[in-house]
Amino acid sequence: MHTREIISDWLNERISGAILDDDGIAGLQADDGNIIMLEVPENSLTCHLSAPAIALPENEPVAGLFAALELNRYGRPLGGCWLAWDPDIEMLMLCFNLYIPTSDVIGFNNALDNFDAALKLVQRSFNEEQLIEV
Repeated sequence: MHTREIISDWLNERISGAILDDDGIAGLQADDGNIIMLEVPENSLTCHLSAPAIALPENEPVAGLFAALELNRYGRPLGGCWLAWDPDIEMLMLCFNLYIPTSDVIGFNNALDNFDAALKLVQRSFNEEQLIEV
């Protein structure tokens, strides 16, 4: 079974009818409105998870980048996820790579749940910082 088929099976088990499209991409919308993208490139052993996390504060973009770097340090507290700048949408993206051959449906679901928790942590962290500055 190819890695795209494996991820599609795991997705379908989590959410009935959810599968990767022909390009190996799927989007999941969380209850809070966050969108988590999954991508398995052709002939890849990795499932990439990503989600728009937060826009940089307009009044302090450099401070926002430093805050992102602080969250990235040693992979804590993001549980192995990291923040990256996406110039196309001008937002910080939360990212994670799941190595498919060493995972299973339980690990996949845990990865999605942990990714969602890290995304919420990033959003809370930035919102709290912005509230303090106001």
